[in-house]
Amino acid sequence: MKKILSKKISKVISVGVLFTFVFGLIFAVSPVEKASALSYDGSNPISTGCAYKSPITYETKYIYKNGVKIGYLQLKGSAYCHTAWGYVKFYSAAPYDYYANAYVDSYTNGTTWRTSKSCTSSGGNGMVMKGQTSCYTAQLWDKDPYKASAEVWIYSSSGAGTRYAITGRH
Repeated sequence: MKKILSKKISKVISVGVLFTFVFGLIFAVSPVEKASALSYDGSNPISTGCAYKSPITYETKYIYKNGVKIGYLQLKGSAYCHTAWGYVKFYSAAPYDYYANAYVDSYTNGTTWRTSKSCTSSGGNGMVMKGQTSCYTAQLWDKDPYKASAEVWIYSSSGAGTRYAITGRH
């Protein structure tokens, strides 16, 4: 009876040691920081809660059209989530559909382009349409060595686009 009990205890201990070893390797090979980077790229800053967790406005650029200030572009971020996204706000409602789109670009070491997301990307809230005044992009991981910038494009009713404002890289 003691031998059977001893064998069962030995098996339980062996399984426990194996379980601990395997999970130890997983966490040693895959740092938590890297997992966060992958999970936040392309996600929605509102639904993830990042827009409300240690929010940052890195920079605001005013948008001028024909010499008149019509709105602003912001590079926003979350110090808690280590993310950045673009946000554009117009002072008047868009006169037609597909009026404007904001973009957020990510750069490695501040110089090498890594990726880009827009208001139309999954995680964004769509282009500025007739009657609307704003849109925001999906968010991107923005912890060192990455830096982000935002830009806004305004489109004519025929679809031709012009970049009206761009932030620095933060």
